[in-house]
Amino acid sequence: MASVSFTPTFSHTPWVDNRDRVQASGPNGFNVRFAALQSDLGALAGVVSQIDTVLDGLEAGPGAQTRVVTLPPILVATTGGGTWALDTSGNAVRPPAQTALSGIAPAVLPQGVRVSSLRATGVNSGAGSLRVNLMRARLAGGGASDRLARVTGDANPFDNTVAVDPAFAVVDNTTFRYFVLATLDNAAVTDSVSLSGFQISYLA
Repeated sequence: MASVSFTPTFSHTPWVDNRDRVQASGPNGFNVRFAALQSDLGALAGVVSQIDTVLDGLEAGPGAQTRVVTLPPILVATTGGGTWALDTSGNAVRPPAQTALSGIAPAVLPQGVRVSSLRATGVNSGAGSLRVNLMRARLAGGGASDRLARVTGDANPFDNTVAVDPAFAVVDNTTFRYFVLATLDNAAVTDSVSLSGFQISYLA
């Protein structure tokens, strides 16, 4: 395991009453001191991220491995959104004349695993905003859904993977249901837009 360490660069030099003038610039000014503090905090944040990664591995267990759930893009239309179509290869595609689409696909994940990333692949030949979100919603009580991760489809073709928000990474099937939400906005009728699949990676 790689060592994790943090070496601060900021060293405070006390000001002296009736001798030092309060100023923003210069080697003894507020700007240089706060810049040094900001640099140290940025480095410390990186160390915390490394520690979090190590703890995630320990929590998953010494024999934990990355596993992948692959979902076909079979998307059920949501209220107020156009419907994704399916071609003969099983890709979700933009139907002719439709410039805004929204659909969801259920995601069945094992209880208690820690989700690490979301991957989405497809095509977007235009400037339309294509987004694939991994979401969770409460089984009871309603309320807003939580977004675990968002992949942006901004290339032709695209194959993008993003990390999951650590705050929502542990799967809790007793409280939540999980799904993928795919939306397209502001596309042109001449754009070629399709989704070929989603992958959710987790440690188990």
